[in-house]
Amino acid sequence: MKRKICFIFELLLKIATIIFAFWGVCLQARDDGGFIRSNTYLYFTIISNLETVIIFSVFVVLRIVENIKGKQIIPKPLFMLKFMITAAMTITLTVAALLLAPLKDNVYLFSMKNLSLHIIAPILAMIDFLMIDRGFEYKWKMTFLGFILPLLYLAMTLLISIKGVTYSNGTNFPYYFLNYREYGWFNLQGMPGVAWWILIVAVMAFAVTYLLLAFKRTVMKIQGIKD
Repeated sequence: MKRKICFIFELLLKIATIIFAFWGVCLQARDDGGFIRSNTYLYFTIISNLETVIIFSVFVVLRIVENIKGKQIIPKPLFMLKFMITAAMTITLTVAALLLAPLKDNVYLFSMKNLSLHIIAPILAMIDFLMIDRGFEYKWKMTFLGFILPLLYLAMTLLISIKGVTYSNGTNFPYYFLNYREYGWFNLQGMPGVAWWILIVAVMAFAVTYLLLAFKRTVMKIQGIKD
């Protein structure tokens, strides 16, 4: 009975994560002018939430199959991918709270769109990772996996900025700290250059991924799972 309750809780947690992540994306797309507007899906927040919807949906299906068959079938690479996406969601929450929230008004901060995308979905994804995932050995070297998705996003953003893609903020950059045309790369007077912002975000990414692993390893010890 206890195992069944835990399984139901796991499914409900994953489904709730999917709902809030997808709902947030829908609200953002609506406010940006429609679901087929391409630049809506060029924000790191939107991409990481959509990745969460996909990976969590896959895990829901596979976990149901595992429960029916009574054995683990989810491959380790899939756990690694889920960890990378969870790290991306944690970075989304951190960057939004520390770099973006101070520039927003209370109407936006307490809107369901912001809460779903930047707070609720990331926290649910973190809880699911910390409490549920048990199919992989989470070593310290995995900290560097947290850099992969942000680095890919950075490369993509800088490349498409050359083409002059305009985002909903009216500029060719999704976030102010990537606007090298206005702030330069290594500027230290006034607004720091983009290179410094990249360094700041990289440190944030390393810190939150490291802490995510630290908490995971602690939870595993409490659960009696060997490292």
